[in-house]
Amino acid sequence: TGATGYAVDLFFSEYIEGSSSNKSIEIFNGTGSSVNLSDYKVALYSNGSTTPSSSLILSGTLENDDVYVISHPSANTNILAVTDLTNTVVNFNGNDALALIKISTGAYVDIFGVIGNDPGTAWLGENNYTTINSTLVRKSSVAQGVTQNPTGTGAYAFTTLVTEWDLYP
Repeated sequence: TGATGYAVDLFFSEYIEGSSSNKSIEIFNGTGSSVNLSDYKVALYSNGSTTPSSSLILSGTLENDDVYVISHPSANTNILAVTDLTNTVVNFNGNDALALIKISTGAYVDIFGVIGNDPGTAWLGENNYTTINSTLVRKSSVAQGVTQNPTGTGAYAFTTLVTEWDLYP
């Protein structure tokens, strides 16, 4: 948690990149208050692009200590059972960046991957970390998202992959 004991803003808390259309992203609210989602959008940056290939303006209210799950419309029934919204903004394949953007300020509140960097097949990290065919869950010690796009290039440019995420098959 941050200095106040709460998260600074919303952030991505889980990323699922599975076979076929089994893809999902989870957004966590640990701010201590309800958040109006209409001030946020998710943007997908495909294949190293600096321009979003897809974006989605969110809606509704996300209560404190709750999550909002966006899944691919063709994901399996287990994923869809916990989904709040289906949309193809999660049509990523392990080498695409995602951003959670606060519309009123235009600021990134979280970035998954590296916008403008094509790492090849996937971003990688030590201990066999990979963003392809993986489920990644944000570590409980994380109190805010990545607000500045990392500057590196290549498969190891996603510098918070290992330090902020736990990897599951």
